[in-house]
Amino acid sequence: MGFSQYLSLAFAALVLSFAQITSAQDDGTAYMVTYIEVAPSAADEVAELLTAYVQESSDANGNALFQALQRIGRPSHFAILETWRDAEARDAYASSRQTAIFHDNLEPLLYSPADARPHGDLATAAGGNIGPGGVFAITHVDVTPNNTEVAVGLLETLASASRDDAGNTRFDVLVQSNRRNHMTVVEAWENPEAQEEHYGATHTKSFRASLFPLSGALYDERFYRSL
Repeated sequence: MGFSQYLSLAFAALVLSFAQITSAQDDGTAYMVTYIEVAPSAADEVAELLTAYVQESSDANGNALFQALQRIGRPSHFAILETWRDAEARDAYASSRQTAIFHDNLEPLLYSPADARPHGDLATAAGGNIGPGGVFAITHVDVTPNNTEVAVGLLETLASASRDDAGNTRFDVLVQSNRRNHMTVVEAWENPEAQEEHYGATHTKSFRASLFPLSGALYDERFYRSL
């Protein structure tokens, strides 16, 4: 096989993997995952800002979920999870007056710019709420572009198996809109012990072992509580 033929086949495989991801988004649901890091002295003030912002935003046109989280062990780190009817509703609210006011109030307290990442749906299911003792895990998964298709299959298998784990109320996999080899795993557990048991499950260890050689960066897993 000539080098040009090899390149053509490699490109075709990459296009196919992207098409498979896109086909999982036929319902049009859109997501946003935002990471926020502020001065430690401002953590309580930002928690209040976020709580008020969530209450305001939950009634926005096209919104299905608007949730603020505070990182466990790093209380000056926050995350916002948003689910929208479609990308148009998500983007409209991102440029709304309410969002502008929130960012104006947040900006003086930031250590770095808020990192808002639009996502699409890869493997999601209707999840339930968790109580005050619950824990969230948000993981950024980065694989090399040529391994996207394999990683997609591994993540879909992990999500399906993990939803049956004791104490799990949400296990979703989202794909970043502008970098389809970057994915975000969103988990919700009734308590930290349930999440810890998930770590030792055969399907979790098998996933981590299979993903490791495909990774383009460290497996970035962070734990949060709901505000």
